Amino acid sequence: MKNPLIVKYFFLIGVFTFTSHSLLAQNCQQKLKLANKYYQEGKIELIIDLLQPCLAQQKLDKKQILEAFDLTSNAFYLMDSINQGAHYISSILNRNLTYKTSPDRPYSFKNELFEISQRPQTQFGLEIGLNLSSVHLDDVFNGVFDLNTAQTIGGIKVDNLISEVKSEFGMSLKWIFIRKIGIRLELESGIGIQKINYNYLDNYKGQKTFISITDWQVPVMMNYRLPWLLEGNTINIQLGTVLRVLNNWDQKQVSGSILSLDNIRTHFNYDFALGIFLNVKTKYFIVRPRFTYSMGLSSRAKKLSWDQNIKYIYNSPSFVNYNNHFNHFSISVALLKPKFK
Repeated sequence: MKNPLIVKYFFLIGVFTFTSHSLLAQNCQQKLKLANKYYQEGKIELIIDLLQPCLAQQKLDKKQILEAFDLTSNAFYLMDSINQGAHYISSILNRNLTYKTSPDRPYSFKNELFEISQRPQTQFGLEIGLNLSSVHLDDVFNGVFDLNTAQTIGGIKVDNLISEVKSEFGMSLKWIFIRKIGIRLELESGIGIQKINYNYLDNYKGQKTFISITDWQVPVMMNYRLPWLLEGNTINIQLGTVLRVLNNWDQKQVSGSILSLDNIRTHFNYDFALGIFLNVKTKYFIVRPRFTYSMGLSSRAKKLSWDQNIKYIYNSPSFVNYNNHFNHFSISVALLKPKFK
């Protein structure tokens, strides 16, 4: 059986803790009212010391904390302490990205609130994309066969072994990290994966088949924020490269089985990329719809022997024997969490 004195002891501690917290919260609410009064009376220098303990101890609710940060930041701006004022603006935006201040606040504060909101220090999040590709195939036996002695395979010209190449819509998923490096410039990177299926006609075997290509992707992009706004949301362009590492290149054979052909493909490639996107601010996140165009090359990995090439050509579909030029058109949406500093 529990000792009643111990139970009573812990009960009194709980009551004391709850009562103390409630009293501190009420005290901070009273201080916030007094700070508003000081602001109206022009006693700016009294506001900062009055509200600091409450902000440090987080004894206000979400709305009251924003109000306290607003008053404190304004006090610093009115005292020409710009850096300290900007620090508290960042604290406001880290809690509410679409925060609206009172119309009677000084222009310097309202202008800085707007400017800082347009350029978070960092952003990170997840992007989901839909990709459509066009493919140009060439150099089927470039550096592999002597075209003077191997003009045809089974009566079909080597440059026409496959045709009617069409891509399906592919999906991509990326983790994104963005870092501000200038007033309008950002550096974007991350890691993701993309998978696209391609259908085509194998003229040698006389039937339709498909190939599935999966790549790991690492974007390295430079983002530039344009001076135009769309209802307070920023328009941006980006230019850079997408590093691609071959994850898998699976080909359906005539038998219906899957043959992995990674060993004759280049595992590392890169695309040149150009994009445009809109940063749409919500209360806690940035929603980023984006359109991107990229172009690149996926080539044969190495020069195979005559016997090896004959084996691949006769026993597996011929898509892999080409150097492939890709043009990617993608639409994506990212959900980003900004961090202001």
